[in-house]
Amino acid sequence: MAARCGIVSIIIGLLFLYACVTEKALDKPVYEYEETIKLVAFVNSATDLIEKDGEECFPEFRIKDSKWQHDDMYIFVWGLDGMRYVYPPDPEGEGENMLDLKDIDGKPIGKMIVRAVSGEKEEGWVHCEWPKPGEETPTWKSTYLKRAKAPSGKVYLVGSGLYNMKCERLFIVNAVDNAIKLLKDKGLAAIEEMRSSASEFIFLDSYVFIKDMKGDEILNPAFPDLEGQNLYDLQDSNGKYFIREELELLQTQDECWMEYMWPKPGETEPSRKMVYVKKIEIDGRVLIVGAGYFP
Repeated sequence: MAARCGIVSIIIGLLFLYACVTEKALDKPVYEYEETIKLVAFVNSATDLIEKDGEECFPEFRIKDSKWQHDDMYIFVWGLDGMRYVYPPDPEGEGENMLDLKDIDGKPIGKMIVRAVSGEKEEGWVHCEWPKPGEETPTWKSTYLKRAKAPSGKVYLVGSGLYNMKCERLFIVNAVDNAIKLLKDKGLAAIEEMRSSASEFIFLDSYVFIKDMKGDEILNPAFPDLEGQNLYDLQDSNGKYFIREELELLQTQDECWMEYMWPKPGETEPSRKMVYVKKIEIDGRVLIVGAGYFP
């Protein structure tokens, strides 16, 4: 009997340990694409090196055709005040404060980069339009950032990015959550900010949109002609009443994913689109905030 109780105790202990590990794993970002996973590992390795060796490792990041600088990839290092310490494409630009840096659309990417790893956040993403090294025409670049503390006690942000990355589901969820936070902070006045191409809410082929529970479109930066219209009976190219289905789901739950056919911004032919929507109450009004991507 005692042996049986011992075995049961061991099993319960193992199940508890598995639950804890599983719960901890679920707290970590989940990425779908190999290029994203490699980029995150690249920045994490650089972060680990700074936390181990501090500023002494900075020269390693500037070596061309090395682990840290190859093809279009490189590691850059800033302070949380925006001061740039490592910038391999142009070392002469080191020592400059980049807090006021903006992209071609006027996105305040200097402030966005610092904000991505400030406060309780130790890591984050920034999407902007930026030229590849040696080119002048900008293209979409997604940058992963992580905070690092050197042995000296100095805190840095470490980053690297890829051009024309595939959009991750996590990017969409983050955009919706950030839009909801802004709406809670500023109320409906935040909608004008979200409409601007200089906001963080328009990126890659994605954008944040807002409607109410009746199906009235409130914000749609990519298709502004839809704003003010009721889309309850709108069908996609396959005849799917996707707005109606979405609203019916949100009667009993606060968030959901939907799949339907929809044109990419600037196009007329529909493509398969995955959309994440979330229900919130702002100023006494129930709204649906969403964003999507084209897998």
